[in-house]
Amino acid sequence: MTCNLRLLKTTGLTITLAAGMTLSTGIAQARTHYSSGDITAAQQQLQASGYYKGTIDGRYNHKMVRALTDYQVDNDLAETGRLNHKTCNKLGISCATRSSISK
Repeated sequence: MTCNLRLLKTTGLTITLAAGMTLSTGIAQARTHYSSGDITAAQQQLQASGYYKGTIDGRYNHKMVRALTDYQVDNDLAETGRLNHKTCNKLGISCATRSSISK
């Protein structure tokens, strides 16, 4: 038994699967993790600059995302809402990162 799957209508890409085969469409993405100390330092800098209005607790929450996004927009950085190397540098903090691959 075979099954044809049309994945992309615009390009006409088709994959044929034989019985018992599986198809995984998940894309592996590298994620960067920052310590709670790095997040705390970013919260302090963002609060001092008037961007962060929440509690300084080292947790990544919706207020932190909003503050980072606003800061990034105002400073011509990539608007990600996430800590990254360029944002840390602009904030004047040193962020140590560790990466992991997730699917």
